[in-house]
Amino acid sequence: MRKSLTGYSKDQIKAIHAKSRRLNALLKKNHAKALFKMLLEHGPEIKELYAKKDKHYLIETGDLIVLCLELIKEAKESPDTILAKCYPRFHKKIDSLIASLGKI
Repeated sequence: MRKSLTGYSKDQIKAIHAKSRRLNALLKKNHAKALFKMLLEHGPEIKELYAKKDKHYLIETGDLIVLCLELIKEAKESPDTILAKCYPRFHKKIDSLIASLGKI
């Protein structure tokens, strides 16, 4: 299987996830629920910054990626394995949509 993330990225996600889990444990919060809450907050923020042409939307998009990778780690799954399953799904969906436009 091809790797999507570098060793550095994997180490950073592992460390962030451990710290994040510890923080939520200290706060007596369910870690997965806390991640979902942050995921939901980032979407509108990114959209708003993008609409304002504020390039900080890119940093917030990166934050969203980190949160998604944390959620994958919370499920004890490999981000590379999950992404390897997602890439062909996106290709198939987009190809199907493109093909359907040709039938109009």
